[in-house]
Amino acid sequence: MLQNRPSGFQRAPIGAEIREIAPTAVLVRVYPARRSVTHVFGSDFYRMLINRRTEEELARMVRRGFGGAADWRHAHDFYLPTETLYLTPEPHQNGYVPEDDQSFGLSLSRRIAIGGGER
Repeated sequence: MLQNRPSGFQRAPIGAEIREIAPTAVLVRVYPARRSVTHVFGSDFYRMLINRRTEEELARMVRRGFGGAADWRHAHDFYLPTETLYLTPEPHQNGYVPEDDQSFGLSLSRRIAIGGGER
């Protein structure tokens, strides 16, 4: 059976939306709203310098895209290449400081959801 789905109702994947604003971003780390901070990392594991307004927009995109799938009282990492949301590593774990660890610390045990809504 054919379904009528106007193209105006289809949203682009979160990663594509983020790349429009930050083309070289690989990982977006969204901290709880009370901290009001978002970090963006490139493929070299170093933080990208972006303005506050852009940080807020990227955090809003990630939170909107994953909604209730995550407990936003904790920091989360959105990995763009796989469109996957992870719980941010703890300070003592590999990947908490990507530029030092040369790793984003992505682990299946911390995976929250995949862009399509899978958990």
